[in-house]
Amino acid sequence: MDTIKTTTKRRLRVHGSSPAVVKESPVVAAVGLRRLLFIAGAFFFLAIGVLGAILPVLPCTPFLLLASYFAARSSPRLNAAILRNRLIGPILRDWNEHRGVRRNVKIKAMLLVGICVTLTMMLMQPSPVVMAAIASLSTIGIVVVAKLPEVKAK
Repeated sequence: MDTIKTTTKRRLRVHGSSPAVVKESPVVAAVGLRRLLFIAGAFFFLAIGVLGAILPVLPCTPFLLLASYFAARSSPRLNAAILRNRLIGPILRDWNEHRGVRRNVKIKAMLLVGICVTLTMMLMQPSPVVMAAIASLSTIGIVVVAKLPEVKAK
């Protein structure tokens, strides 16, 4: 089992991947009231990110990135827990290390948006104006995901 080094000097287990080096960046830890606000922000954006994974009109990744940002600056343990999560951890680690997303993640995201939008339109049968708005927003989301930089699979 491979491990990667985190900013808290702990090691994360990475199942089925080659060793990766996490760039150590100087993270200024928040203290006092600012730390409490950052922890609250981390939990808030984590909750919205989880909702974004379920709801097709709400993006997931930007909120998870914000959750990781606030957690890294307020609670190394919370940030390590987010990065260890088997569902969202690999995506956030790829973004932190390579500033990109793996191709299979992009394909899954675009397919999920397409399926959810299609099911929404078939089951809810919204008015033409709402249908056009949903189609427009989902198209914008798919284009944004498609334009994200890709990380080469190892």
